[in-house]
Amino acid sequence: MNDEFGTYALRLFIALLIGGLIGLEREFKGKPAGIRTNMLMCTGSALIMIISIEIAKLGKGYADPGRIAAQVITGIGFLGAGTIIRSKFHVMGLTTAATIWVLSALGLAIGAGYIALAVYGAILITITLTVVSFVEAAMLKRRKTHVLLLTLEPREGIIGEVLESFSALKVVSEALEVNRSDKRWTMTLEYTTSRKLHEDVLKSLSKMSGISNITEL
Repeated sequence: MNDEFGTYALRLFIALLIGGLIGLEREFKGKPAGIRTNMLMCTGSALIMIISIEIAKLGKGYADPGRIAAQVITGIGFLGAGTIIRSKFHVMGLTTAATIWVLSALGLAIGAGYIALAVYGAILITITLTVVSFVEAAMLKRRKTHVLLLTLEPREGIIGEVLESFSALKVVSEALEVNRSDKRWTMTLEYTTSRKLHEDVLKSLSKMSGISNITEL
């Protein structure tokens, strides 16, 4: 171990840098797993891989160097699950969870000595998180799923009028939930359309009599 300390120290430092690089992008976007979290994950994975290699050496060929390292994937699963937030109509944090998972893989690769492969993987991940996000934003301008919560006047026919306003704009909508009480009715709608058409839908609904409040979920 003493003879290879310099090599292992360099691997841990590289893991720290790669984790920081990817964590910087996450930090700029205000995601739950920022710079420190990603640095610790990548470095920790590399350290566990190094420990696995050294323990396997003590077994003189009878120990599996991947046995301890394999538990990183299980542990990262719990950490990634903690970043996923599911509301009634949306799921958030999947990209952050995937980033945590792939960072652990990079850490294991660095700890095993596959530095060039890990650096190449880090470049691909950074491109995915930055460049591809612009492509995704451009696609969302053309087509995105919207969920609206409408507060309605409690009278017969109001729900049909709302649905007819969507049909007039040639927007296919789905009523997810309708609640009726004595004083007010609420209706939750989901539809997929372009940003421009979405604005037209909001304008049309705001002009309708019988709708007291429009909330985007």
